[in-house]
Amino acid sequence: MAETKILVVAVDFGSSGAGYAFSFAYQYKNNPLDICTSLWNNGNGPVQAKVPAVLLFDPDKKFHSFGFEAEDKYEELMNANKAGQWYFLKGFKMQLYSAVNAGEDIRIDFELLDVGGKSISAKAVFSAAIGFLKDHFIQQMHWRKLGTVEDDIFWVVSVPAIWNDSAKQFMRESAEKVGIQGEKFSMVYEPEAASIYARLLPVDKLVGNNGAVLLEAFDPGRKFIVVDAGGGTVDISAQQVLENGEVKIIHKECGGPWGGECINQQFVKMLKELFGNEVMKQFKRNNGEDLLQLLRDFEVKKRNYRVEGKESVTIRMPFSLTELFLDIEGSDVATKIAISRFNATVRLKRDKLSIAGSLVETFFSETIKMIIDEVVSILKHERCSDVSAIMMAGGFSEADTLQHAIKRQFQSLEVFIPLDGSLAVLKGAVIYGHNPSIVSSRVCNYTYGIACSKIFDPSTHDPDKKWFLDGRELCKHLFEVLFEIDEEVHIGQTRKTEFTDTFLSDHMQIRRYEPLKCQFMVSTKKDPFYTTDESCMKHGSMILSPPNGMWPQITKGHVLLKIAGTELVGTYENEDSQEQTSVRFEFLPSTSKSPERKRLFDPFYLDI
Repeated sequence: MAETKILVVAVDFGSSGAGYAFSFAYQYKNNPLDICTSLWNNGNGPVQAKVPAVLLFDPDKKFHSFGFEAEDKYEELMNANKAGQWYFLKGFKMQLYSAVNAGEDIRIDFELLDVGGKSISAKAVFSAAIGFLKDHFIQQMHWRKLGTVEDDIFWVVSVPAIWNDSAKQFMRESAEKVGIQGEKFSMVYEPEAASIYARLLPVDKLVGNNGAVLLEAFDPGRKFIVVDAGGGTVDISAQQVLENGEVKIIHKECGGPWGGECINQQFVKMLKELFGNEVMKQFKRNNGEDLLQLLRDFEVKKRNYRVEGKESVTIRMPFSLTELFLDIEGSDVATKIAISRFNATVRLKRDKLSIAGSLVETFFSETIKMIIDEVVSILKHERCSDVSAIMMAGGFSEADTLQHAIKRQFQSLEVFIPLDGSLAVLKGAVIYGHNPSIVSSRVCNYTYGIACSKIFDPSTHDPDKKWFLDGRELCKHLFEVLFEIDEEVHIGQTRKTEFTDTFLSDHMQIRRYEPLKCQFMVSTKKDPFYTTDESCMKHGSMILSPPNGMWPQITKGHVLLKIAGTELVGTYENEDSQEQTSVRFEFLPSTSKSPERKRLFDPFYLDI
């Protein structure tokens, strides 16, 4: 077991909720499940373990508030017609995923959109979110007079397994901006954290089909799939428990933007069809507080909807919306419903909008199909053919509709949900922080390697890639593979390759004083040949400064690539001195060069 830290604090913020959990070394040693969570109270209901993941910035783009305080202040500003110059952020975690997925360059920073469409620095938003939770925790420790100092804290941030390295690097730099340094910071994939926590639960905390207690799924040798369904993304991980209790990842992490917010999108889509785009645009612009309340009401009803009853979902319809519809369209809403395709499934009586259960289920259908198709694809892999169970975690996993569909589709597998599944990721991240080696191996999502040049071979190399250096014929743009896609790799595993350069000719002498650049590459193919192939993408650059200000005429060394948890570490090793110098990657975006950002959904749920 790895050496534990004095105090581990895990931070989790999703598309809808944020919070933290923590435990001291003595707690972890005596009982790994002895984990404390943050507590929040909005003054209108019970204390909650998570706070809404929303931020508010003032007109000068200075951070103002987070969570309930941000919601209350923004509602106050809207009521006073003063919200226009302020910046209210929701769904910012998914905007990061969208930006990377669209090929946007996030190395330094990029722009997020607030609910009104105004742009603001993404790094400012993420740093403020992490900084708020950090400061809140430290303040709580001071109030409790526990004598905690910041140097005692090791921070863990949970991230979606489908995030690429660019997104993770962005998170690391955002944490550094608020004083969390690299040696005190780590990331863990959300589905891995969920399973780490669930495997340690007593049997009365795990409930399977028909209420049956499940224990055998976590016996050594057992394989299972974790479906971590949050508000924005669904991460799916196939895992196996080893004899020593560690976790082995047996399939590359996968998933997609199929979280609970997709259901909200379908609800909004129905409203747009009923009321029309123009009405909804004006409603969003002029009655933002009513829109927020409408979406909150649907969120509550969505969570409580039960498949077996198929009862209608009833939501209070804001008078401002029906009045606006009458002003613009010249007719009442009930008449519009009667002539629409929803005439048999939607009813409006006074201020109550009733949606038939059959229609509510269609809100879920497309999202659930995507999740099920992904699980089916994983089960077809040879390493996953003998999976015996599915564990569901995350807030969206508590939806009865999703649970019912998973159980119906995979009747031969045991499906179970930890009773506090929405906190499984957060608490599992704390355990991981104390003992990162609990995840012993993972599977590569890509083929990783470096771009290099080698002696030109006319029988295999493209003549167009021939070039000359110091009297040698070389072939450029070759892909030197270090780790292959779908390969099982172990934490700490390192591969290396030669890194040689020469400065013999007169015109190369000037370069002896310049830094060398080693380009790391990724590919979706197992055996890429050239880095210019369609499957290949730039991943990161390692910049090496000349020793003592000048490179030897013949420079020999090695480049090492190490599996370091959820990240990769590149190192240059000097062959003469054996000295190793690790260099931080300059992560690059992937795929599209289009300047347009392809967003998965509007941060205010209204893509209009």
